[in-house]
Amino acid sequence: MPKAGFIVVRVCFLVLAASMLGLAMLAPPAAGQTSTCSSTTKCFFAVNVAPSNPTAGASNSFTFTIQNEASPQQLGAVQISAPAGFMITGASVAPGAPGTASFTSSSALFQDLSLAPGASTTLTVSATVSCGSGSYQWGIAAKQSNNFNGSGNDFQLDPKSNNNLSGTATGTCTQSPPCPSGTTCSASASSSTTGDSVTVTTSSPVPQGDVVVAGIEGTGTGVSYSCPTYTSSPDVFSFAAFDANGVPQSIPLIVTVRIDKSVVSMSGHPGASSWQICYASTTPFNANAVSGTYTPASDPAAATIGGVAYNTGLLLGCSTTQGTPPCVQSQNKNNAGDVLVTFLAFGDPFGHP
Repeated sequence: MPKAGFIVVRVCFLVLAASMLGLAMLAPPAAGQTSTCSSTTKCFFAVNVAPSNPTAGASNSFTFTIQNEASPQQLGAVQISAPAGFMITGASVAPGAPGTASFTSSSALFQDLSLAPGASTTLTVSATVSCGSGSYQWGIAAKQSNNFNGSGNDFQLDPKSNNNLSGTATGTCTQSPPCPSGTTCSASASSSTTGDSVTVTTSSPVPQGDVVVAGIEGTGTGVSYSCPTYTSSPDVFSFAAFDANGVPQSIPLIVTVRIDKSVVSMSGHPGASSWQICYASTTPFNANAVSGTYTPASDPAAATIGGVAYNTGLLLGCSTTQGTPPCVQSQNKNNAGDVLVTFLAFGDPFGHP
């Protein structure tokens, strides 16, 4: 995961008489009145976007800080267009600020902003970022009209803000082809530095068009969080199921993480049973609270990934939760000496061993 309208702007003229010459002049706008933006009377706005390095293959929350640099014109509406491969899943105006928000999978429209000269507002767009770590650029347009309607009232983007609309996705991920109706889907990803890997499979058939994404966020990608008392692998795995519109789905997933033998031997805990899953999700979950590892998203110390606060903690075994996800299903070693940890999960979370 526009109403038509227009503003009629009136301009007042004042005729002055001199001893030998009559002059017609454009008077400044009266109180409560605005001039029209035009090709000769340009209105500018500035924008800053965060984050500029979102997580590939995952849902991210982007904040667009808009400042009206025009005077005396107000800025009425903004339209934000998604980069290629992105899917917009939500849009909102800052709490308490004027304005309304609506969206499609490719754009978000903010109306009735009534942003005064010199004032700023914050607009939020949630979007699923496509797999791959290539560069991207948002599209943006603004109008004086509160309904984003009409011609001759376009605001111009401040040239200094051009680079603020671009960024580069971090991490690597793979995506399954769109699933045929009534089948299961799977995807996998691996780390080029540690040799660790993750495989994600839906545990039941899914609707046609759904896809499964598996990703790995190594050190330096900006995706970092921890669970107290637990020392873990540097790799963070992302995994999710999305519908055809890019909206995360609460489909049960079977996630198998393979920790390479070399990582296991250097970890100081060679036994498979000592490996746990440090889980991060926007949805609260039952965690190993006995050891004090659970941090709710409401806590000031909560992990923030892609601009979103996450609940974090070590997962319990499925025997303790009676098989209700998220939970660890098994921990064992393969013949090569790698540790395999399989757990059940929902939604669009992260995890690392």
